[in-house]
Amino acid sequence: MRWSAPADKAVVEAVIATFCDSAEQACMRLSTLRHREWERTYQWLDASGMALYFLDQVQTLGIEDMLPAAALGRLRQNLADNRRRSAVMLTEFISINRAFLQADVKYCNIKGFTLSPGYCPNPALRCQLDFDFLVDGNQLELCRHILAEAGYVLTAATKTVWEFKAGSSELTRIEDHYKPRPQRAVELHFSCSATASEEPSCDERLDRLAQRTWDDHSFPTLSASDQFVGQTLHLFSHLRSSYTRLSWLLEYKRYVSARYEDQLFWEDVRRRSDTHRQAFLAIGLATKISTQVLGGSAPAQLNEWTLDRLPAPIRLWADCYGRKAVLAGFPGTKLYLLLEDELARNDNLWRKKKLSKLLPLHRVPRITCSGPNESRRTRLRKKFYQARFTLFRLRFHIVEGLRFVTEAWRWRRYLAAQPSYELSSRTEKPCLSKGCES
Repeated sequence: MRWSAPADKAVVEAVIATFCDSAEQACMRLSTLRHREWERTYQWLDASGMALYFLDQVQTLGIEDMLPAAALGRLRQNLADNRRRSAVMLTEFISINRAFLQADVKYCNIKGFTLSPGYCPNPALRCQLDFDFLVDGNQLELCRHILAEAGYVLTAATKTVWEFKAGSSELTRIEDHYKPRPQRAVELHFSCSATASEEPSCDERLDRLAQRTWDDHSFPTLSASDQFVGQTLHLFSHLRSSYTRLSWLLEYKRYVSARYEDQLFWEDVRRRSDTHRQAFLAIGLATKISTQVLGGSAPAQLNEWTLDRLPAPIRLWADCYGRKAVLAGFPGTKLYLLLEDELARNDNLWRKKKLSKLLPLHRVPRITCSGPNESRRTRLRKKFYQARFTLFRLRFHIVEGLRFVTEAWRWRRYLAAQPSYELSSRTEKPCLSKGCES
């Protein structure tokens, strides 16, 4: 079992080119690649969420013959497996929705299947891992009871999310990434009151829902503007962590392009963003990095209160590290800590938290769960996988921690040249002359 492997940079750039360049230019890049280079990049394609989007893109452009037969065959098999998986998950999705509706739960579906067709042309092109619901915080116990009847068990809880799992506790092989899984997972998202007690409460977004239909069944979803703000804040949270799937940026770009001329929609997005203090940062940063990596643009109506308002240090981080951060292989980098430094400037709590992010002292999360009546061999195999995962995470923290120390020194130099950068940012020129891409 391998959790990480360096991707071939030429393949990564060729994949990106199919979404940015003409078919002829994309063909030129793809024609120079050999099967061994694709083999080294399979893991990046899977982890980044780009594998099936890439297959769909080369088929749309009619250039799939530029891929080695083995690579094309693997991608087609991945798509066939993921179609079966999506069909199985849709059945479970409909079942849970029906149960919530019958119990008069105030809820809606978020992420997952709701992203099609706006963000994703077909659910079979996304490798969905779980189901996400926004629920009335006052009905959490009712939801827990409903999920328990469906075989789900509460496995983790924070003040805004409850996580449930069901099915086999056996660890899924990386080779079966796209296949139907015996494991099932549900996340219940909810709001908390603004009082000191922070009790679960009803999210205001549940008062302005839309309806979507799947297999002739109609279920509630967020309004289009609430969904856009929510998706962008979700992307922002990952940009502020070690790993961000490139596919999320592609989905963001596609949705912005589809709504480009919809002025009423962008007005509504601005209104909905007023209740989220960092929404303008999230949208501005997503626009800047998606444009850098995947091309395209956002409407001026959106940019004027998001991209154009990005603080100079945030723009500088995007120019220097944005592309590197989102193209990194799993489990990513610690470059996001430089961004977090600027977002949490003069925050003493962040200074303490930063040390724990550089070298965490807490126990590594468990990737296996013990089930009843397991054989000794199964238990030993799970312990072995957990030990390997622990060493994998330890190596990541040490290697990326040392790289962070080097980049932090460079970052201070970049910030020292901030006045000249502010001048260049007005003309949309990245800070390449100061070594940002070194």
